Amino acid sequence: MFNLTNSEIVEHALQALISKIGRRTSEGFAVITIDKILKELEAKYDFLKYIEVQNTSYSEGMDAVNILPDIDSVESAVFYKSLNDIIISAVRHLKGKADFFFIKEFKEVIDRIADLKIEQDGVDLSHMQLQYIVDRKQALKIDNSEVVENVISTLASLLNKMFPEKQSIKTMITSIRKLEEKYNFFKYIEIADTPDSEGFYAIKALPEMNNVHIAIMAEAIKKLIEEIGKSTEWKNEGSFIESFKNELGEEFLFKIEKMGVNLNNIQVILLRQGHELLVKKALEAIINIIDERTSKGFAVVTIDTIIEELENRHDVLKYIKIDKSRYTEGADAISIMPEVNSVESYKLGKAIREIIKMTHKHLGDKTYNFIEEFKNKLGDKYLSEIEKIGVNLHFLELKFT
Repeated sequence: MFNLTNSEIVEHALQALISKIGRRTSEGFAVITIDKILKELEAKYDFLKYIEVQNTSYSEGMDAVNILPDIDSVESAVFYKSLNDIIISAVRHLKGKADFFFIKEFKEVIDRIADLKIEQDGVDLSHMQLQYIVDRKQALKIDNSEVVENVISTLASLLNKMFPEKQSIKTMITSIRKLEEKYNFFKYIEIADTPDSEGFYAIKALPEMNNVHIAIMAEAIKKLIEEIGKSTEWKNEGSFIESFKNELGEEFLFKIEKMGVNLNNIQVILLRQGHELLVKKALEAIINIIDERTSKGFAVVTIDTIIEELENRHDVLKYIKIDKSRYTEGADAISIMPEVNSVESYKLGKAIREIIKMTHKHLGDKTYNFIEEFKNKLGDKYLSEIEKIGVNLHFLELKFT
């Protein structure tokens, strides 16, 4: 293990801060913010004068920052204390644009840099995360039970638009009891399984919920939203989360986001749930096309050969398993591992696109109207889904002809 110099450490830390602040605002704003923080803290830590920010080059990001080697002579304890204060000040300067995930993302970047172990040297990022959550809870006056009640009522309302109310409530109860295995405080959620005299199903989160740490509660709420999102097929890929935001309302939307419930992240997770079925349908369509020209067994052999050729370039293909002893069974010989749902959509799209191109190459002169046939066998629903992940069939059609 090598000991990094102070200048190397602060360079990595400032680069991470500029990157994370810039993602929430702009790179220019990020450098301006760092410049302000350094000037504010210079009275306390005079050695920060060795970090120079070129005022005329704010738009150049980290290139606008120059770190003089003089800072390497600063005693470690004082240096790390200044670094700690820089990070805390960055969160304060960001105000509403900072959140639990800002510190978390910064920590992840720092943890990935070899030999950069600032938490061992007095910069307690984990404590910063917890303190941020406590401060936000006090500032927002977050009541866990009230938040949970509103989240559940909103989810039930969305389900009611798809199913009869009794079925919606049953889905909610099933999902909550399933998650109770991991989040035992969900036992404090009471949902009536029969309507009252006015036809309402009472939903109550008991006060005991308020004893749960806000970070754990945020994680549980996130999982509950995911669970309901996966429980049915919504009208389109964005309708569930967008409807949830609108129905929950600005006050509680603000609260759950500040607790650490990232709805955009949930949306990405839900979008990927269809990967498994989409791959299966795409391969079935290709196998059917090849089968009509040759045989079912040859079709699966062809797909197997193509995947083996492409697997080194497209790691996602390792989640497609083909049983060589069942070639003659066609698509039934293929199984798709659920891990494919965790893959970025664009990566999956590139892999499917390459499979289609390789199939065209393997079939040679037997590919007349291949793309048109593929579209017909895939069907409108999956045709739309495959194009959303970046498989431009029109472009491939032009390329083939």
